[in-house]
Amino acid sequence: MPSDLRRILIASSLIVWSIAFAAEEPATVSSVPVATELEKLMSEHGFEVRGIEQTVDAMARAEGDGLLARLHMLLENFDYVLVQTPDGGIERVLILGEKVAYVPPPLVVESDAPDPDSAESSDDEEIVLPTQRKGPSHLLTLTLEGPNEQQVKQILLIDTGADQVVLPASLVASLGLDVSTLRDQQVQTANGSVDARVGTLPAIWLGDTRVPDVSAAFIDDQRLGGHALLGMNVLGRFRITIDDVKNQVTLASK
Repeated sequence: MPSDLRRILIASSLIVWSIAFAAEEPATVSSVPVATELEKLMSEHGFEVRGIEQTVDAMARAEGDGLLARLHMLLENFDYVLVQTPDGGIERVLILGEKVAYVPPPLVVESDAPDPDSAESSDDEEIVLPTQRKGPSHLLTLTLEGPNEQQVKQILLIDTGADQVVLPASLVASLGLDVSTLRDQQVQTANGSVDARVGTLPAIWLGDTRVPDVSAAFIDDQRLGGHALLGMNVLGRFRITIDDVKNQVTLASK
């Protein structure tokens, strides 16, 4: 075989081998600025993001099938709330801050009815709760647990602007709380700062899931206008998705 032809064949083999080798190499996924990617998605899909300033300088992967998956990937290092539209899209994203090394109190699950003595741990399960609608707001019917295992059903409005659970003052007696153990404090709600008496509930039940040791602020019934609020001292323990189509909220462990 002529030497020139042999060199051409060898060179061709090397090119083919190089292409095949390159095809076998795993594709690398580059990171993008979170704030920039969020602004791009906002422009494309027309949703609102609150708290985007907290993502400045943050980097994350821009991947996933569909908008919801992309948002979960972009915000994997943040605590956030997604509010969905009736057609299953995204209405707004509330970014609460970067995830911190926080270990919440153990969640306890009971198979039939709320009973602290027979509950079992269920940290990895999603909690799916039906909601009632009041305009754009979602309401949950939950069970409040008092010091002597009194249980009171209460409708609470999901309020990401409230620091903690806010309840009408009339529930203090129903729950069996000792008034002398309550302390005066100002609490933050979506409507601003208000005066309250603050104490600790032994637990709040999210369906069959028991969340123990929950701080609650008691405010004059008239000041609350008949509303009780489920605030961030409970909501902040979970990754939250609100579904306007199914009228339900999903709380997933972080």
